[in-house]
Amino acid sequence: MEQHSETEWLTVREVAEHFRVSTRTVNRWALSGHLRMRRVGPTGRLIRIHSSELNSEQHNLPASA
Repeated sequence: MEQHSETEWLTVREVAEHFRVSTRTVNRWALSGHLRMRRVGPTGRLIRIHSSELNSEQHNLPASA
């Protein structure tokens, strides 16, 4: 069960590779609310993006700089 829940949440790097943008761009999208995210780790510094965001076309992501 734990393994299934881990595959639903992707790293910033994995999402960046999918959208072909930088990790900084993905962080900006997540922090601005354009992507469904959660913070993990002891300090909450790490970000995970829900896998459904990769297939969702209902949100318009801002262009990367």
